[in-house]
Amino acid sequence: MRSPPMRRIVSTGLLLLHAIMTAGCGAGWRQPRHLTPGALSSRQQVRVWQGGESARWHAVVLTPNSISGVHWREDVNCDSCRVALPRAQVDSLQLGNPTAGFWKTTGLVFGLMMGALYVICAKGGCGYS
Repeated sequence: MRSPPMRRIVSTGLLLLHAIMTAGCGAGWRQPRHLTPGALSSRQQVRVWQGGESARWHAVVLTPNSISGVHWREDVNCDSCRVALPRAQVDSLQLGNPTAGFWKTTGLVFGLMMGALYVICAKGGCGYS
């Protein structure tokens, strides 16, 4: 049976692990404070919210009256794939980087596995003396 201080340490560690995993995973979708008209980076992914549903675009171009972009699964140079909406019909926009989210998650999982192996080996569980 674990002592009460050890339980506290374990529960604090689990809470910290949960916080790190929550922060490390995901695309980091955020709502920009102000977007000026013009083109965003062609690989910048944008979630366009309209009527409670979202569409994910890249190669987004903002004008004072409209927003246009290409569905994120299509090539950024596909002009026939470009979709446009009047800005008045757009509820909100979110910017994100799913590729960076993937690599953060991969690094986090790899780091946790290496940390666990280090702890196991430090306690003499690796079979080396």
